[in-house]
Amino acid sequence: MKPVTEQVDGELFEILQVALQNEQLTEKEICRLLLSEPEELPTIALIADYKRWLEVGDIVTYVRNRNINFTNICIGSCMFCGFRRDKDDEDAYVLSPEEIARKTAEAVWAGATEVCLQGGLHPDFGLSDYLKILDSVRSVSKSIHIHAFSPEEIEHICRQEGMDVFEVLCALREHGLDSVPGTAAEILSDNVREKICPRKVRTKRWTEIVKACHSLGIPTTSTIMYGTIETYRERAKHLLLIRKIQEETSGFTEFVLLPFVSSRTPLGKAGLRSPSMSENIKMHAVARLVLGDVLKNIQTSYVKLGLEGAKAALMAGANDLGGTLMEENITSAAGGNVRCMKAEELEELARAVGRIPAERTTTYRLIRIC
Repeated sequence: MKPVTEQVDGELFEILQVALQNEQLTEKEICRLLLSEPEELPTIALIADYKRWLEVGDIVTYVRNRNINFTNICIGSCMFCGFRRDKDDEDAYVLSPEEIARKTAEAVWAGATEVCLQGGLHPDFGLSDYLKILDSVRSVSKSIHIHAFSPEEIEHICRQEGMDVFEVLCALREHGLDSVPGTAAEILSDNVREKICPRKVRTKRWTEIVKACHSLGIPTTSTIMYGTIETYRERAKHLLLIRKIQEETSGFTEFVLLPFVSSRTPLGKAGLRSPSMSENIKMHAVARLVLGDVLKNIQTSYVKLGLEGAKAALMAGANDLGGTLMEENITSAAGGNVRCMKAEELEELARAVGRIPAERTTTYRLIRIC
């Protein structure tokens, strides 16, 4: 086997050295990584995995949580979504406060430390409806962490009520909101957003909302949904924007990579396919190399990648497996077929690649090393 330095050209070797020295990569350098040849991927993954070890060691984390998608009724028109329904569709639904409370009680009984609440943009929902959702959870548990309402949902409330984002966030926090999922990011390029999610908040507004959260002490996650129509340059710009926000606020807890799942979505029906496994591995590696020194937790989605894909991502820079979820509706509606995992199964998945599993809180405080 050739030494690592002989498996890549001089330019790529220098880029990997820069990343290991915790210096910010340029857009051009990130594009070089994303455009790397198949024979270069093992080296990129190896260096990303080494950077992961330097930054977080060998612990692989997960959270015991429950996912609650409280409605699939949505005024959006995202081309990558198979979940949304119109109000009069036969399978449209809205969970009642009692149903949300019951699901929360089941989560508490199962040992969950978090509930994740997200839904479609219901045309009739205003602030009071979102507060009732939070109140339903808090009626069951005063302590469970509520991770809820994407920047898109927060913007929906602002528009419905004519309120400032800070007013909305303060009201949500008063009723129990602890953190916000940084979804609805997709690709933070308005050129892409206009084509695949034309009604969604633009890049500037998404950025404003997450910064508002951070300024109020409300942590958020950050995400990328890749593999639709975006260019490598647009992926690079997305990563650099996430890095810039994190350098300014330190408010992101993790970066979650979400490959496009195609089969039951409008884009999939038009012929667009999901990214290849090698592309998924490369994206996880590049995320670690670009972000790892400022945003240490890189999460892989076993629901989207499958178990073998998640293992491969753990060997290419990722250090977190997400949550037990208990139920999952959005990826499955798009055509995904990986079930939710029990805590013991996630622990075994980590051990299978020689790592040390650990249960964590939403904000990455370790609860126990398994």
